[in-house]
Amino acid sequence: VISFSAGAISFTHILKATEPVWSALILAVGFKEFLPLPVYLSLVPILGGVGLASMKELSFTWLSFTAGTISAVTSATKAILSKKILDGKPLGENLTPANMFAVLTILGFLFILPPSLLIEGPVKVKAAWAAALAAGYTKTQLLRLLSVSGFLYYLYNEVAFLALSEVAPVTHAVTNTVKRVVIILASVVVFRTPVSPLGMIGSGVAIAVLLHIPSLRTSVNKL
Repeated sequence: VISFSAGAISFTHILKATEPVWSALILAVGFKEFLPLPVYLSLVPILGGVGLASMKELSFTWLSFTAGTISAVTSATKAILSKKILDGKPLGENLTPANMFAVLTILGFLFILPPSLLIEGPVKVKAAWAAALAAGYTKTQLLRLLSVSGFLYYLYNEVAFLALSEVAPVTHAVTNTVKRVVIILASVVVFRTPVSPLGMIGSGVAIAVLLHIPSLRTSVNKL
């Protein structure tokens, strides 16, 4: 969310599309689980593509870049640790993937509530609410948008968690990229986000290679 607020939606999702890269690195460094060499080699053009997109991003800010990168790293870590738990011994009764996501959501809320209140506080929340009303929204519209957005976001994450229980973390991260392609294209069309030619080339290279990773892993495993 911080990355979204500080830059373009398309740029944030380009950064978050590097999640498979971080998944591969975390698995190798933290868990000594290695992927085939061709998969690691494919990470080079991904990083190069993101670098090009970052260099020529017309709405580039360091805050957006940093927050987007941190989001990708933490998301990859969460998926790996969650997969380890899902594949391990049952920790309790009825701890299905959907229920586990619900538990993680509650714990995450409890952990993030104190720093959120400390950093933002009632004053900033009231100011943001007043700014939204000043932009032409009614209280009913804002509450409706917040409710629908929250419900859909939770539903999306729960479905993603169900998918994670069936596939490897890197594969899960790659399939997430398909969603980001749609969002990037939609943000360019709907919000008319300015994108430089080099930025489009860099984004295209990174996304194209990311989408090729699952078939690359399958081909190597057949050898």
